[in-house]
Amino acid sequence: MPGKNTEKREKILLIDEKSDKPLIGGLEQQGYEVITCESPQKAWGFVYPSRPHLIILHLEEPSSTDIYALQECRALADGVPVVIATGASRIQAFIKQLGNGALRFLPLPLKPNVAREILHAFEPPVTDGPSEPEWSKRL
Repeated sequence: MPGKNTEKREKILLIDEKSDKPLIGGLEQQGYEVITCESPQKAWGFVYPSRPHLIILHLEEPSSTDIYALQECRALADGVPVVIATGASRIQAFIKQLGNGALRFLPLPLKPNVAREILHAFEPPVTDGPSEPEWSKRL
């Protein structure tokens, strides 16, 4: 888009072995800069140079490898929030499989502003000081 400053756009690292085009397109339409990678292991090279605001791990079906993928994402995140994107009907299965109520989910198909609501839920309340996310202060 002409005149759009990509430096100011919030970055999302999407880890998705199948490159879900509707998810990528939906995030880009909402104004995010989307960086894609096919696995958490390959994502290590993207986190530090691009410093995303959010990491989305797209999982199709609950499986035993999902726990490892989620642990790998949390390790590489270094304070960047990690969210699981999956079909809304699969969320309960993931909660049961992964056994962690502290997870955040991005229900698919992507609805307008849901990603922004999730991203901003991780930010501290706005005060008189700077409004940068708490995790970015530890860099």
